[in-house]
Amino acid sequence: MKNIISKQLTEMQKEFARLHVENSFGKGTLSNTEAAIKAGYAPESAYTRAYELLNPKICPHVVKYISEMKDDFRKKNNIDPDKHMARLNYLGQLAEKNKMVGVSLRAEELRGKVAGYYIDRQIIKSKKGIEDMTEDELKEKLEQIAEDYKYVLEDKNDKKRNGKDDK
Repeated sequence: MKNIISKQLTEMQKEFARLHVENSFGKGTLSNTEAAIKAGYAPESAYTRAYELLNPKICPHVVKYISEMKDDFRKKNNIDPDKHMARLNYLGQLAEKNKMVGVSLRAEELRGKVAGYYIDRQIIKSKKGIEDMTEDELKEKLEQIAEDYKYVLEDKNDKKRNGKDDK
């Protein structure tokens, strides 16, 4: 099962990953199901295929590929929170100087979101929130996450141990 992380992706999996990453960075408005359909999966099973492709237990090689694509995008476009904040600050001040109060306020709001001052909250009635969990439940949840992503995490750790990490 460990070798699945290095399994070759099909052309449809690559196309799905590309569409998913593009949507992650705001270039599109496709849902995961729509991305699967556009990648060539049958509309009747696209929802299931999208779920499987994004599930690290089922398709860790696709999840890893998507993660690598996102990292490459961030590196190529030189994106990090500090630069993002500085740019929003500059644009907000420029808008304020030009008496564009609405634009200035929006830039300030976005700076606050990047800084974590604003949180979009959704109430999910059937699930317990992280703040409601006990220490044992939190440990169990972390162990479950580690188990779900173990093939992706092991591969990255192997690269670091072998000195093959690009960073």
